[in-house]
Amino acid sequence: MNFYLGWYKIVQRKFRSDYKLMLVFDKVSFYPVTALLKLYLVRLEEKIEVNSVGVFKGKVYIENEEQAMDFIRLFTDPELHVFFDLLAIEVFKKSSNPFDPYGSIPDEDYDRLGLKEVSIISEGSLFIVTRNLLFYPDSEGILHKRIAIVREFIKNDGEYSMEIIREIDYDKIDQIITPID
Repeated sequence: MNFYLGWYKIVQRKFRSDYKLMLVFDKVSFYPVTALLKLYLVRLEEKIEVNSVGVFKGKVYIENEEQAMDFIRLFTDPELHVFFDLLAIEVFKKSSNPFDPYGSIPDEDYDRLGLKEVSIISEGSLFIVTRNLLFYPDSEGILHKRIAIVREFIKNDGEYSMEIIREIDYDKIDQIITPID
């Protein structure tokens, strides 16, 4: 009997969708023992593997700023960010980090670096978020771990784009705890 088949967890989010977002124990190998978790959008018999931020376009309904924040924080959630091609987590002041210890920077360094708390504005069906992200190094070794102030654009149908406003040089960047250290 395969005890692992059928295990899943529904990931609750505030934005609306006809799809359920599900973390699934996809398969296991016994030689060597490895397990594979995957994230899917599931609706009836349709199952779409989530492996990029673009997979949500046309599959979600974002109506307000709270839902827009919930949507983009899905991509940088310490437990789920590895399923997305963004490969980043959000950076917070240690004193106000909901994901502490991940992405925490001492308050005095946060202020010294000119980092700001997240901000969001809405312009019709477009939400514009400015926040601080810690990007992981790329697999080729060309880009190193780095902090950037980014502007993210979210349309109410889940279309997502981002621009880097400014990269931050932080001499203690390796002291920031990430889920995949």
